[in-house]
Amino acid sequence: MAVQSSSFTALIILGTATAIPVFAAVDPYAETVAYIDWSVNYSNKVRGKAYAITSNPSMTKINVTASFYQDGTKKESGTGSTTNLNQEAYWLTKDGVYDETNSYSMDVASRTYYSGGSYDQQYASTTW
Repeated sequence: MAVQSSSFTALIILGTATAIPVFAAVDPYAETVAYIDWSVNYSNKVRGKAYAITSNPSMTKINVTASFYQDGTKKESGTGSTTNLNQEAYWLTKDGVYDETNSYSMDVASRTYYSGGSYDQQYASTTW
């Protein structure tokens, strides 16, 4: 198990030494999701949601960051966070703005912090 540290581990690949920081631990209870679906409030519109959640009792905080694109152009970005166990850290796009006939994508990154100083980073993406 790796913990946050300023030390490095050397990795030899085909005779080349590369320094890799040792700081992150993988949380099997954490989940990061990128989601685009129809709006429940507006006909023929879609909305994006990004969220991260964990049931790991060592969690102290979750941050989620997302970028939402229409036809490859960034339209929105935002963040969300929580310090509550089993509660989503989330961010939503504006509602009633994005027509269902366009193409959309969303990229999401999350970082979950734990007591003791370790953290887990996860990524997700989706398209419409």
